[in-house]
Amino acid sequence: MPEDLNQPRRYDAVIGGHTPPPVSAAVLGGLSGVKRRMASDSLETKIPALKEALKYGENGLDLVIQTLNDPEIEMQWQAYLLLKERSEPSVKDALKDYIPIIYKQLHDNLADGKWLEADWETSTAMLKVAHREKAGSLRVEDFQRFPVSELRIIDKLWVQYSQGNFGFSIQKQIWQSVGNNYFKFGDRIGWRQSGTWLSYSQLTFATNAPKGHLPAAHLTWSGLKRSQSWQWYGGTEEDVRFFEVKSLLLRRDW
Repeated sequence: MPEDLNQPRRYDAVIGGHTPPPVSAAVLGGLSGVKRRMASDSLETKIPALKEALKYGENGLDLVIQTLNDPEIEMQWQAYLLLKERSEPSVKDALKDYIPIIYKQLHDNLADGKWLEADWETSTAMLKVAHREKAGSLRVEDFQRFPVSELRIIDKLWVQYSQGNFGFSIQKQIWQSVGNNYFKFGDRIGWRQSGTWLSYSQLTFATNAPKGHLPAAHLTWSGLKRSQSWQWYGGTEEDVRFFEVKSLLLRRDW
């Protein structure tokens, strides 16, 4: 007889501690228990329940897929993280044209041609993905291990809405074309003029900016308020930016 996933399994917990549980007892186990916990007001209860749903086969997987449209931003994001590496046809279909919630504002800003706002949103999203929101900055090692799937989403949005003028992949092409020379790279994409590196406020946030000019806010010179953590690496801020750019654009996995 097939297992009823809506019923508690042998070792599932049941409120009341009776064996067998009374008819009126609230079941904590089983898929129905997962759904009950996901209806809680507490993220500390809902997120573990969402993860547990995947233990309940196709029905549990469908529940996680449905959570991609949850009204709560954090639940949408957690559902996406659970699904993005899975290979089931239903998951691939659900994620085919799906824009994760943390990129929604980035998408809207790019679609509206708000390049400065989009640049900041790129930095904000990358900090969240790297779990560096509290620190407020990305380190070289964060660029080296930043998830490829997320890089591709951000890059795809930038390339699409800039009509191929901006994006990580555009910067990577230019980086390779100048032989990985940071100074020539800076000259080509307009971060460096007449031998002088521009400040973030001097960058051009418009469609007439040089090819590959954006995004930039995720780097050390971002307009976001940041600590002087770049001093850990020694040298000037431009030296550190070189290592940041290199660690991202020299990756071979995207």
